[in-house]
Amino acid sequence: MPSESELEPAPGKRKLIEAALRLTAGGRSFASLGLRELAREAGLNPNTFYRHFDSLDDLAREAVESISLRLRPMLRRERWLAAHEPKDVPDGVSDGVPRRACMAFFAFALENREAFMSALAEYHGASKVLRDAVRVNLHEVSTEMADDVMQLNLMPALPRETVEEICAQIVLQLFHLSHEFIGNAAQRDRLIDYAERFVARLFTGAVALAHYEAHG
Repeated sequence: MPSESELEPAPGKRKLIEAALRLTAGGRSFASLGLRELAREAGLNPNTFYRHFDSLDDLAREAVESISLRLRPMLRRERWLAAHEPKDVPDGVSDGVPRRACMAFFAFALENREAFMSALAEYHGASKVLRDAVRVNLHEVSTEMADDVMQLNLMPALPRETVEEICAQIVLQLFHLSHEFIGNAAQRDRLIDYAERFVARLFTGAVALAHYEAHG
């Protein structure tokens, strides 16, 4: 797995991505951006754009991917750390895997609010290229979540196919909840509690259904 420094884009490219995310964080689409506007926001000459990108769609795809490449290893690390924590630590210090992963996802969304607000806007946006880019990266997050659930043996009663379906639902729900988490500080604790219950109920229901189907 590449290090964070290896994932960091060239300075000019990074400035353009960050400028695009700032300009689209309020709900504008990447397609609405002008090259001069983007360059001015980035503090660069407009000609710099084509040294790094072929089109605005190209920039948008890389912006989405750059966030995903930081989010995914962080979530995997949090899941594995939570799964291997001692279970007898005092005062409830040890959070379970679902809660710790939900907290990490929301904290990352808050830290990268411009990128998340842009991705949320593009999820149902006019550009098929960008809709697909957001969906592909969400799928990668959910696939890695399913990998961890299986490798950590968190749900031994469930087959891989079921785990993948549940993880896809969880990631999509957390993604959409991130909008409220970012915009409503007073509700953040409630949203973490809700997300944790959502995860638990999906997996608990799936286990109960598997047991019913197996035994009638």
